[in-house]
Amino acid sequence: MQSPKIKRIVAIIIVLVLTLGLFTVQAEETSKQVILGGTPFGLKIFTNGVIVIEVNSGNSPAQKAGIKINDLITKANNQTITSNEELKSIIEKSDGKEISLTITRNSHEIVKNIVPVKDSNGNYIAGMWIRDSTAGIGTVTYFDPQDNTFGALGHGICDKDTNMLMPLRDGEIVSATISNCTKGSDGVIGGLNGYLSTDKIGDITVNNGYGIYGTYNYTNNTHYIEVANEDEISLGKATILSTIEGDNPKEYQVEITKLNLTENNGQNMTLKVTDEELLEKSGGIVQGMSGSPVIQNGKLVGAVTHVFINSPEKGYGISISNMLSAL
Repeated sequence: MQSPKIKRIVAIIIVLVLTLGLFTVQAEETSKQVILGGTPFGLKIFTNGVIVIEVNSGNSPAQKAGIKINDLITKANNQTITSNEELKSIIEKSDGKEISLTITRNSHEIVKNIVPVKDSNGNYIAGMWIRDSTAGIGTVTYFDPQDNTFGALGHGICDKDTNMLMPLRDGEIVSATISNCTKGSDGVIGGLNGYLSTDKIGDITVNNGYGIYGTYNYTNNTHYIEVANEDEISLGKATILSTIEGDNPKEYQVEITKLNLTENNGQNMTLKVTDEELLEKSGGIVQGMSGSPVIQNGKLVGAVTHVFINSPEKGYGISISNMLSAL
C-alpha cells in the first residue's frame, strides 16, 4: 500500500504534467496564419461629414463665423451632412439667412453660425473649400480568411491638404493594375500609376493611424504565411512583397537597419532597399507601395509605411503585431 507521501508526490507530478500540457496547447493556439498580400488596390473613401480644407480670407462669411481648417461639418440647420453637394445646396438656398453649422473640432462638438453672401454671379457662398472623399492606390498587407478581413497601408488615410485623418463614413477597395512607376529621387517622392477597375473586392470599415481595415469579398491568393511575434524580428536581411507593374507582386531584397518595437506607431522599423532591380525601376520606396508586406525568415513581420523624402531607398515600416492590434 502506498504511503500518503508517495500519493502526494504522484498527484503533484500528474498536476504538473497536465499544466504543462495546457501551456503547450495555448502556445500552439497563439500562432496565427494569414494570406499574404502584396497586391495593389484602388481605394475610395467617403467622410463622416465634410472637412474644411481652406477658409477664404478678406472677411469671408466662414472667417467671420470662426470656421477653421480641419473643422468637420456634420450638420447644417440640424440636417445631417454627408456630401459637399448637400452643404452647397443648403448654402445656395439660404437667401442670405443665417445657417447653424454643427462642427467637430479637436474631438469636441461646437456650433458656428454663418451668414452666406452673394458672389459676382449672384450665387450665395460661404467662403470656404470643403472635401467629402478621396481616392488612391495602395497595397494590401494581408487577408485573414478566418473572418474575411484585410489590413492595408500601415498608416491612415489623411486629407492631402490638411493632413487630417479622414473620418470614415464608408469606403471600398477595388482591383487595380499598375501601368508604370514614377521613379523617386532625392527630394522627389515617386509613385505607382495605374488603372482602377469596377471590380469591388472589399469594404473599408476602419481608418486609423495604423492602416485601413475592412472586409473582403474574394481573393484567389492562397499564399499563407505565419505572423511573426515581435521577439522574432531582428536587424538584417528581409524582403518586401510589392507590385510595381501589372498586378502580380514580386519579392525585393531589403535590410532592416533599425528597430523600435516599443512605440505604438508606424515607425517600428527602418528599411533600406538593397534590391538592384527595384532601385533601378522605382528608386526605392514610392507612393502606392505603402502596405507592402515585410517578410523575414519566412514570416510576416510588418508592412512598409513611409519613404524618406531625401533618401527614397529608405523608409519606415510598422510591425505586424501593431497592425493586428489596431484592428
